[in-house]
Amino acid sequence: MTQEARFQALEQYGFGPNVMKRSKVCARCGKMVGSSVKVCPACGEALPKETLFDTYKQRHRCCNQCETVLPPDANYCPNCGNSVH
Repeated sequence: MTQEARFQALEQYGFGPNVMKRSKVCARCGKMVGSSVKVCPACGEALPKETLFDTYKQRHRCCNQCETVLPPDANYCPNCGNSVH
């Protein structure tokens, strides 16, 4: 299964990096909204500029070339083969 096929399967169920790039979650009420929304339609809370994917990348080690999240002990990206020393 190719990476694109895996991403499509994840998206079918509302998961995966492409969904995360298009989504934000309200810190107050937990409503999931589109990445362009600036104010939560449910509670009126101002939303962060960062998407779920931006937040995820800040908390995990990622490949600089393809943005794949890496295992802690990886020396090479499992997706593109880039050296990640």
